[in-house]
Amino acid sequence: MIKSRTQKGFTLIELLMTIVVIAIVVAIAAPSFTTMILNQRSEGVSEELVGALQIAKTEAVKRGGRVTLCAANAAGDDCAADWTNGWLVIVDSAADDAAAAPVLDSGDDILRVFDAPDDRSVITATNNGAVSFVRYTSTGQLARIGGRANVTPVVFDSYVDGCVGDRRRSITVGVAGMMDVARAACPGA
Repeated sequence: MIKSRTQKGFTLIELLMTIVVIAIVVAIAAPSFTTMILNQRSEGVSEELVGALQIAKTEAVKRGGRVTLCAANAAGDDCAADWTNGWLVIVDSAADDAAAAPVLDSGDDILRVFDAPDDRSVITATNNGAVSFVRYTSTGQLARIGGRANVTPVVFDSYVDGCVGDRRRSITVGVAGMMDVARAACPGA
């Protein structure tokens, strides 16, 4: 009795067809995967900003003095105006609550440095105009900003350009220091 040999494996045509099917599936999935990544980054930037605000408030109460969260300069070693460069939590040596934006000197200690968020991040802060810092008092309340009584909350708007849906966040810091985080639609969504 003669046994026939059978070969096992794939033919070249079968292998090529499998590769083509995989390529089509990847091409369909890639755009939605990119959107998912941008949406997660958008939420992450907002959560990090909320965490920084909470740290500043907690440190102000714990230390019994002024603590400020400010937008960092490009080097990350002083306060500036652009929130997309990152931010700093500092012990603020301001003479009073209404003092101008802090400039780091020997009396100010940097408690925490938050690196620049995603390159596509858009972060703004307003309170009757643009805000480059948020100063907490020893009671955890907002200090006066820009020499005027802080009678309105500070509102941060943060998202990553290209996000889709309601991944944008509006972070409102009330006069009493309490925070509210609300979802908002991404631009162009």
